[in-house]
Amino acid sequence: MYFCKMNYEYFIAKRLAKKTGKTFSRPIIIIATLSITLGIAVMILSISILQGFKSEIKEKIIGFGSHVQIVPYNIKYSNESKGISFSENEKKKILNIENVKSIHPFVSKGGVIKTKTDFQGVILKGVDKDFDTNFFHHYLKNGRFINTSISQNNEAIISRPIANKLGLSLNDKLRVYFYQDNNYRARAFNIVGIYETGLGDYDEKVVVCNIGQVQSINGWESDRVDGYEVLLKDFSLIEKTADDIYYSLGQNKTIQTIDEIEPSLFTWLDLLDSNVFVILVIMMLVSIVTITSTLLIIIFEKTNTIGILKGLGATNRSISKIFLYNAGYIILRGLLFGNILAIGLGFLQDKFHIIKLDQDSYFLTSVPIEISIIQIIIVNIITILICIIALLLPARSISKISPIKSIRFD
Repeated sequence: MYFCKMNYEYFIAKRLAKKTGKTFSRPIIIIATLSITLGIAVMILSISILQGFKSEIKEKIIGFGSHVQIVPYNIKYSNESKGISFSENEKKKILNIENVKSIHPFVSKGGVIKTKTDFQGVILKGVDKDFDTNFFHHYLKNGRFINTSISQNNEAIISRPIANKLGLSLNDKLRVYFYQDNNYRARAFNIVGIYETGLGDYDEKVVVCNIGQVQSINGWESDRVDGYEVLLKDFSLIEKTADDIYYSLGQNKTIQTIDEIEPSLFTWLDLLDSNVFVILVIMMLVSIVTITSTLLIIIFEKTNTIGILKGLGATNRSISKIFLYNAGYIILRGLLFGNILAIGLGFLQDKFHIIKLDQDSYFLTSVPIEISIIQIIIVNIITILICIIALLLPARSISKISPIKSIRFD
């Protein structure tokens, strides 16, 4: 009674899988397992590297420009900004929007740093006490961030590329020249920190100081600013949140999202998705061809066994299940080893930064890794489903094997 209820297809498949000895299919099975192992490892690492790369670059861009900027409505049509101001009630209205993390004002001004031997065009960005300093603290190489509690102090931080080009260091005086009201004006700052993010376009021009200094240069009152930067909790909801912010503003204000401010960088990041998609398709095709070929080889090698099973009354469906179980065993072994390999290599790269990058070309010093368990599960499930579908074609060849001819087969 127990034997009748037993899944004999699975039992026979286990015996075939554990069968030792020199057979033609044994090295083929090993190669197939290694192929699936490497395929799944490459797919997981490709997705993890892509996610890590996009996250790090986005973090740097957002660190300089936030997720959403609220600016005067005419800023898109004029090079001169007369500034805007927000009441406390307007700020609270923005902060009450779901997904909004913080809001802070900013004022920016183009100028030129001049030393005895060289000069450099820069953008002076003024921030206040509400500014989220975590980003610059993370990328500070020397010194400290400016004291934002005193709006009129003359502290500033510059980037390492600017410092290296102009021969500047901590506690040096930084003299910046501005063109204002048909005249040149100068303002001196004390360098208290040096940062480096690797994002060349920003590192080579952004100098951060207190907001009061830039307002003073523009001749503005303390409540007038160029705009407000809004940080969000979840980047994926940026479009919806941006719409909510826009509809809460007055007619003299508008918004611009970070992907509108930096369209070229975000277009470049989107192109990376297509590159990884090509890698995934190639690796998936390799896995399909490998496992399909392996199953065909196993079937042809076990032709005599198939004939015996058919002679004993086994149906084509039952025999197909035996070989599908066998192929499934190979796939699962490959997936297991591949996941272990990918996660292990990802952990080592994330911990020790073994593979380095040219920061000038890639904006990063090493290959970034962001491992997502959900994405790993999805990749594994898709791989299993596609391989199972691909296995149905060679499994159908079993129905064409004649019991009498196969038993005589040598």
